[in-house]
Amino acid sequence: MFKNLNAGALGHVIPFDQACTLAKQFGFPGVDLDVNYLMRIAEEKSLQAAKEWFEQTGLRPGAISLSAKWREGDSDTAFEDSLTRLANEARLAAALGCTRCVTWVLPGSNTLDFYRHWDFVVPRLRRVASVLAEHGLRLGLEFIGPATLRARFKYDFVHTMDGMRALIAAIGADTRNVGLLLDCFHWYTAHASVSDIERLDPSEVVYVHVNDATAGRGPDEQIDGERQMVGASGVIDIHGFLAALRKIGYDGPVTVEPFNEAVRAMPVLEAVRVTSEALDRVLSL
Repeated sequence: MFKNLNAGALGHVIPFDQACTLAKQFGFPGVDLDVNYLMRIAEEKSLQAAKEWFEQTGLRPGAISLSAKWREGDSDTAFEDSLTRLANEARLAAALGCTRCVTWVLPGSNTLDFYRHWDFVVPRLRRVASVLAEHGLRLGLEFIGPATLRARFKYDFVHTMDGMRALIAAIGADTRNVGLLLDCFHWYTAHASVSDIERLDPSEVVYVHVNDATAGRGPDEQIDGERQMVGASGVIDIHGFLAALRKIGYDGPVTVEPFNEAVRAMPVLEAVRVTSEALDRVLSL
């Protein structure tokens, strides 16, 4: 596992070159790629220039975010058109040594019942997985656990680790390049356990988010947008979570995503420093 920085996950939107500088300054070996920034270099100069620019940072690539318009509100035309851009982004990511692309799956819908939702999501994400596979990228899908978030939807959808594994099996049946974006907050709120992680094959985990939950609330009372810095409250068994990932041999990025107002309010340099120190503490347990 390696420390990975995504400033956006901390609530800070900054240019990619600044994110790379801060990652180096505060001891993050990896950083998620800003494909828009890198595509501009590739378009204005060349793909090789973008590759050389990133190599000079000395950082490892974490992941790219999935840009494809695959969700319920996206038309078939928008989806088809977005696959062309995705292919270009995947080609760029692959040239930079990035092998991961990640997104989340909403745990419900107000218009699609579970079965119609499944039949909608699977074909679209199969197409996405196929495009990524052509360039050697894996797709990481995040399940969303909090009951408080699911309550806003009329119809329930996949929101547990095992449920997402089933969805992943359907999506990646042909390409075998789909796995979990495993977030310890969703793991906790979905009532999963350390043993659930220990039963995974390492190939099933594409990417990892860490954070903490709010003290005084049970798993079903947690609110998705009100998390804590990793290790801050001790509500989530982060030691058991990370130990299980080590046990199965996960060797990918570990990124802090606290969704925390105090972290968002900090100057970005302070937010990255605090994040680095917190991540160092839990990774050394």
